[in-house]
Amino acid sequence: MTYNLTVDVKQSIETFYPGLTSEQVEFLSKTIFDNWDYSDTYTELLENIRSYATFNKIDLEGKDGVETSE
Repeated sequence: MTYNLTVDVKQSIETFYPGLTSEQVEFLSKTIFDNWDYSDTYTELLENIRSYATFNKIDLEGKDGVETSE
């Protein structure tokens, strides 16, 4: 099974601000899309993984695929 999160920027703008013209919606949609910083999304996802794992007693130690040498 695949779990994808998808946001339609244009539809969101139209929902939040139905009084905007189509040109304004298009401009804002393109600008937001072109300048989106995905790092915040991945940071929040990582925090959720850790939080839900802890709550459900899932041990993540040593399971991140990163090996350190001592």
